[in-house]
Order: sequence, then C-alpha cells, then structure tokens
Amino acid sequence: MTQTLQIRLFAIADVQQVASVFHLSVSQGAASHYSEKQRAVWSPALRTDNEWLSRLAPTVTWVAEEGRSIRGFINLSPAVEVCGHAGEPRLSAEIDCLFTHPEHVGKGVASSLYQCLESYARSRNIAALTVEASYLAKPFFEQQGYQVLSKNEHIRADQVLVNFSMHKTLTALI
Repeated sequence: MTQTLQIRLFAIADVQQVASVFHLSVSQGAASHYSEKQRAVWSPALRTDNEWLSRLAPTVTWVAEEGRSIRGFINLSPAVEVCGHAGEPRLSAEIDCLFTHPEHVGKGVASSLYQCLESYARSRNIAALTVEASYLAKPFFEQQGYQVLSKNEHIRADQVLVNFSMHKTLTALI
C-alpha cells in the first residue's frame, strides 16, 4: 500500500521527528558538499525539543508527512516591512529551514513543502522571500526562481561553513 505525502502545519508532537530530520539531513544528506568536520560543527548532536520549539515558535512551519513519519519540514519567519521600489513599503519574509530526510531527497518532498510556503506567502501579500541556502539547497532554490545575492562564510569552531544569501520577488512592483 502506497502512502500519500501530506503537507500540514507543524504540531508540538512533531518536534522529535523534526529534530531528527534536521540532524540526519546535515550529518548524512549534506555529505556531498560539506566535510565530516563541517557537518559535525553544524549539527554536532540531536538538538533538544526545547531548542526546536524555541526556534520554530515565531515561525509558520509545515511538515511533509507520509504515514506517521515526517519526511521534511520548512518554516517561514514573520514578515517584515522593507523599503521597496521608490521607497514604498513592502513585506519580505525569510525561509529559516528547509530540510528533507536523506532517504527521501529527490522524491518531491522539498518541492511540495516549498509550494505550500510560497502559496501562503502570496496569500499574505509578501512581496519577497529570502533564504540562506547551503550548497545542497542552492540549486533547489535556483530552480524556484531565486537569485544569489552573496556567498557567505561562517566560522564555527575551527570550520568555515559556506552558504548563499538568496532572494526571490513574488509580486511585481507597481
């Protein structure tokens, strides 16, 4: 029996699975782009439920669930007003996390999650989305229409972790 992938809002009961998806995605899934030492400083151990609940609390978070297993998650930070074209205010929001369980990469999990998030953002008149994408996530976001603004280097412990500041305009400026 084939189970269908369902996208739904995060519930507190999901926190342990979300923590696991994140840790496995970093420690295993990112192996093609980051060294073992880099991955070890990025996610040295499974983060606690409280750490994840604190991180996700101010965001809107969706999970991709198949059966009772979380396959991935995405979240959006609260929208903020930024100065748009000709100084007009507009809303922008940041994607904080998009992680897929390594065994489910390439199966549409990230795309399904992202489509839900972008639809939500458009329904809230958010004009632009930003993300700090890893090497692994950068091609995915480029496929969604994001442009790289900068390459960033973050020092953690004795390791340099690289990510990319990316941006997508959702609505045309008038």
